[in-house]
Amino acid sequence: MATPLVRATRCLILALTTAWPACSANAALPDAVAPVSGPPAQTGRHVLLIAYELRNGGISKTTRSFLNAAGYLHWQVKVADAKSSNDAVREQLLLQATAKDIAGVALIGADSAGYHLELTMLKQMGKIAVGWHAGSAPGPNAELFANITTDPLAVAQAAVDYAIGSSAGPMGAVIFTDSHFSIAMRKAQAMKTALERCKRCKVLAVRDVDLSQTAQIIPKLVPELARQYGKAWTHTLAINDLYYDNINFPLHQAGRADIVNISAGDGSNSAMNRIREGISQQKATVAEPCNQQGWQMADELNRGFARQPPSGFVSKPILVTQERLLSHGRDGDIEDNQSYRQAYLGIWFKKP
Repeated sequence: MATPLVRATRCLILALTTAWPACSANAALPDAVAPVSGPPAQTGRHVLLIAYELRNGGISKTTRSFLNAAGYLHWQVKVADAKSSNDAVREQLLLQATAKDIAGVALIGADSAGYHLELTMLKQMGKIAVGWHAGSAPGPNAELFANITTDPLAVAQAAVDYAIGSSAGPMGAVIFTDSHFSIAMRKAQAMKTALERCKRCKVLAVRDVDLSQTAQIIPKLVPELARQYGKAWTHTLAINDLYYDNINFPLHQAGRADIVNISAGDGSNSAMNRIREGISQQKATVAEPCNQQGWQMADELNRGFARQPPSGFVSKPILVTQERLLSHGRDGDIEDNQSYRQAYLGIWFKKP
C-alpha cells in the first residue's frame, strides 16, 4: 500500500499521565474470534506501524495481517523496522509519530513500558497507540489504548502441559527467557511456577538470553548446560522459537539428541517447518493467532479513532505439534477459524 512521507517534527510537551477508558463490556463466547460489536470504519486515517524486528516470525506475520486489515479501512500505513533497536523505536515515536497527519501508532513486539514518556506524549496529543506483545498482559496499560496478546499464563500452561505429557519419568527443565520484555518474564515465571507444582518435575535453571543474540549465545550455552546438569536435563522450555533456530547442532555435539524442546511462542515459520518435518528436537510451539491479532489491532485502533473504549477481547493460543501440522497439509494455515475477517468487516461496515 502506498504510504505518505512523514515530515519530522519536534515536540516539547509536558507528559501528564492519564488513563484510557475502561474496557467495554463487549463479552464474547468462549470460542469467539472477534468482539460482538463495535464502531463503524473510521476510514482515511494515517497510521505509523513500528515493528521491533521484522525478522521475527510473529512480528512479521502480525504486521502483514494488520496491513491487510488496514487496506479494508482505507488507511495509509507507514512501516518502520526498528531492527531490535530501542533507540530506533524512540526516534520513530518522537520524530515520525508526532507528525500532524499521523492519527495512530501500531507498536509491534516492543515493550511499551520502555517508551513511557514518548507514548504518554502522543496520548496527550490525541493520538491512539495500540500494541502487539507490547506489555505483560492483554488490554489497556499505562502507555497503550490496548495491547494485543493471548493470555501469557495460558500460553505458559499449554507449553508446560505438553512438556509434562511428553514424558512419564523424572523431568528436568531449563527455561530460556529475555528480560527485555515483560511478557517474556511473565511467561517464564508462569512456566516455572507450573513446573514446580509437578512432583516429578524440577526447574534446573532459568536463563536470561537476549533474543537478538540467540545465534551467538545458544551454541556456547548448550555445552555449558550439558556439563552442568547432565542427564537431569530432559526438556527445554523457551518464550520464543528463536532459541531453537541454532540449538540442534550443539545438542548433537553434546550427545543430547534426547532433549525435548518446547516453545511458549510465537509459532515462527522456521519452527513450523522443523516441527512438521520432524528434523528438530523442537516438538511443539504454542503459537499466537497472529493473523487474527493483526485484525484485532486494526479494530482496537478503529475504536480509539471513534472515541470508544477498547473491546476487551482476548484471543486464544494454539498448541502446534507435528500431528496438527500434518493434518493441515503443507500450505495449510494453523488458524483453522478464519471467520474473524468476516466478523470484523461485519462490525466496520454494518449496514444501518
